[in-house]
Amino acid sequence: AEVLERFEAPCFRGTLYSQPTGPEHQQQVLLMEPLEPADGPRPAAVVPYYHPDLMAGYDLAARAPMDERPNVQFGRHLVQQGYVVACMEAFPYNTVPEPEPNEGHAWWQAAAERLLEDNPHWSGIGKLIHDTSRALDLLLDRPAVDSDRVLAIGHSLGGKMAFYTAAFDERVKATISSDFGIGWDFTNWSDLWYFGDQINHDKFTLDGHHALALIAPRSFLLIAGQADRPQSWQYIQQAQEVYRLYGREDAVGCFMHMTGHQPTDESIEVAYRWLAEQFDLPARQWSLEPED
Repeated sequence: AEVLERFEAPCFRGTLYSQPTGPEHQQQVLLMEPLEPADGPRPAAVVPYYHPDLMAGYDLAARAPMDERPNVQFGRHLVQQGYVVACMEAFPYNTVPEPEPNEGHAWWQAAAERLLEDNPHWSGIGKLIHDTSRALDLLLDRPAVDSDRVLAIGHSLGGKMAFYTAAFDERVKATISSDFGIGWDFTNWSDLWYFGDQINHDKFTLDGHHALALIAPRSFLLIAGQADRPQSWQYIQQAQEVYRLYGREDAVGCFMHMTGHQPTDESIEVAYRWLAEQFDLPARQWSLEPED
């Protein structure tokens, strides 16, 4: 990966990378490291989303903290808790130029069409998993990272990417997915940039609880608000049967706030307390509001 820039922000040291994800494409990854010196290996987190900025709580173009949606600034929350964090972008933004006009999901559609033209046997979700695993490569290449305490965390799109990356990459030891829609009919899984129309065919018998079973016995927490709903608990219960084989049925769970798509203050606080327990770490202070 090529270092594009190094800088210091109010609560982290940042290194912006351009990381190859294939012969012709590179993704932007922001590596965030705590300001205080390490007294041992640090836990780590990969935080996928559309772009690194919002998850980092930092506008890379303006070089300034962001006030927008502080509840989902997971990268900032975690670096404040001593994590080394990699915030990364999604493949459409490094696969094709921005279309004109760029309306609705036009950029995603164009990128998915290009992806399948170049790689007919791929899927959009496969590419999202692949690129998130590449960001994990970069993250775990850091000498101070504790490979036994690696988190994948995301909201909405990022929750999808975190969930399915954890299912196929055993380096992820814990996963927190916020309102990503675990069931096929909960959200737009049939779009070309995810699974495509194959999930609507009778012969396609896989579902979200099968992917969660692949994550077992590693820790998983679902935050449910809108796309995820009371019916999401059925998927958790099905996968708990596999967790039970490992004696780890308590390692998978769900927090339902049901107040809308965005996570609540309480849900994020619960998630970080849960995470500290899963990683056997002391709870660390963090701030919901950005630092100036």
